[in-house]
Amino acid sequence: MTCRECENITEYHDIPHVIRNCSGCGREMHIVEPGEHGRGINIRQGDRFTIPAGWIKLSLNPLHSTATLTRYGIEDFVGKLFLGEIVSAHDKFEDSLLDLERQTDAIMYAFPPLDGLDINNCEHSERILNIMNEYKSTREHWAFWVGKFLAISREAREKQDHIQAAWAIACAERCRSMMIFKEALEEVVWMGHSAKRILDILQVWDSQKSNSTEEFWQQTFKENAYVLSQVFAVPMVFIQDKAYVGGTKLDRSESRFVDYLFSIESSQEAILIEIKTPTTPLLASEYRGNRPPSRELSGSVVQVLNYREELSRNLSTLIAGTSYELRAFRPRCAIIIGNAITDLTDDTARRSFELFRRSLADIEIITYDELFRKVEILAELFALKRANKVK
Repeated sequence: MTCRECENITEYHDIPHVIRNCSGCGREMHIVEPGEHGRGINIRQGDRFTIPAGWIKLSLNPLHSTATLTRYGIEDFVGKLFLGEIVSAHDKFEDSLLDLERQTDAIMYAFPPLDGLDINNCEHSERILNIMNEYKSTREHWAFWVGKFLAISREAREKQDHIQAAWAIACAERCRSMMIFKEALEEVVWMGHSAKRILDILQVWDSQKSNSTEEFWQQTFKENAYVLSQVFAVPMVFIQDKAYVGGTKLDRSESRFVDYLFSIESSQEAILIEIKTPTTPLLASEYRGNRPPSRELSGSVVQVLNYREELSRNLSTLIAGTSYELRAFRPRCAIIIGNAITDLTDDTARRSFELFRRSLADIEIITYDELFRKVEILAELFALKRANKVK
């Protein structure tokens, strides 16, 4: 029963909380009261801090763990995962093997495709083997073979066939390693490979800063669209590269294709991105103490504005019959062009460039070195560092 003091209290049982007695009726309440500034849990005198059974989960995959492991903690956890107590408890070797068999049996019995089958029934063996051959990429597949080889080893030891027993144990351990990989390491390894793409694109930038072929950069950004998503501080969805935005005459001339078409994830508002190359000049020669934009840069601005107008005018026709969800209330545009490090070498150049790009409405001008610096910051967030960085 509750009283007026505690009738509106929300209780939590499945996350860390405190057990506190109500000041009105004395009943035990399982509550989470935020600490100072909303951080942590406030623990008052007399409270009992409680961590529910099973809440603490350790995994090498950080997405499946409720704790954050240190580097030492990871090494220690991996050691326990692979070695267990078998190295230091040779006198309990038989018990360790039996424990492992029980673990694999439990995994197999919980595997839905084997419902109604008994893994210890010889009459079911062939059916089970056929089923498991259809699930070779699963943890259960390797658990099945761990159990198989352990059974072979047990029979060999009973027959005093030491070579056969040793071979089967070695096979069981290798299969157990694969079982652990599927359970605890596969996602982490894949995350590492995915993260390496960030380093790979930075290496491309390091080695191709002087590449003046626009098609090279067109293909590079198409294959790594996430790089362009760093341009704006909103989640973006890649729609298409070399996207048609209109302009075709009766003779099919003057078709207009923007280099990349994205949309803002939340509003489906279109974003147009036009690229030049890192060798494209940013500024022209000095004029009365200032450096006006280069012909290529000013031309790109007019070009992308023209594309935006065409897209807004023709949007309903362009997306008719497609699955694209796209809006064009006031599309934002971006131009990727030049290299500030090599072009903006003095205060006059830097001032002129900033005055020009800050005067543009709805058009973001970003240089290649700025774009890849954003990618580098993303890499640093994941503690990824490329070797032999080119200055």
